[in-house]
Amino acid sequence: NNEAIYAKPPRLNRPLNNGVAHVSEDHSAAALQTLRYELETFVCDGEYATGLEKILRSYLDNINRPAQPGIWVSGFYGSGKSHLVKMLRALWVDSRFPEDGATARGLVKLPNRVSDLLHEFSTAAKRASGTHAASGTLGAGAGESVRLALLSIAFSSLGLSAQYHLARFELWLRQRGVLDAVREAITAQGASWDKELGLLFVSSRLHKAVCDALPDVAPNPAEVAKALRAQFPQKTDISNDELVDAISEALKPPGTS
Repeated sequence: NNEAIYAKPPRLNRPLNNGVAHVSEDHSAAALQTLRYELETFVCDGEYATGLEKILRSYLDNINRPAQPGIWVSGFYGSGKSHLVKMLRALWVDSRFPEDGATARGLVKLPNRVSDLLHEFSTAAKRASGTHAASGTLGAGAGESVRLALLSIAFSSLGLSAQYHLARFELWLRQRGVLDAVREAITAQGASWDKELGLLFVSSRLHKAVCDALPDVAPNPAEVAKALRAQFPQKTDISNDELVDAISEALKPPGTS
């Protein structure tokens, strides 16, 4: 009986991801269910274990240096590159599942050498400002600009709009300490924040909420609309300096300058 050698008999174990790992910032219930399945069935052995060890060791060896070297994960089509990266992302932040509080590191049986590195990593994170991870594909919705595509992934991982000009507007509100107030003013009217945000230049609800929260910006909603159109224009590309500035601003804890 070949099924006796498997921890989970293949005949009874339907793959929720259909054998393909999707790397994204999707946190829907269905995506979390799939991620949990992938963690529970992740065999951290062979090149998977070696790859995790190399990446974590490289990061920790360079954590106090001015720059971190990049990591390139290569392999033929279907070799498991996306799966490795997706598992690393979950283990990096120790993803927690809301239904029972289970964590990524608790769901995966890890070899000691990887588990020890993750423990060392967590200790280092406690001395800093915690952990963060962002994942996605550069071909998703930013035209031909690699910089904007990279930023869309970073913004999405922080709960911001994936569009550059909209995310910069949200960061501006956050810097002024009124992002939550403006959001609540919109949702209190039964409107969707994402929908109104997408109508940044024409949403009367949004302009009034900004005017109420920041009366120093403009004397009335119509003038707010003009100010926002001038300050947050849509862009097809940005400079490297703008890229670094946007990521730095997005990663700042709220209330810091």
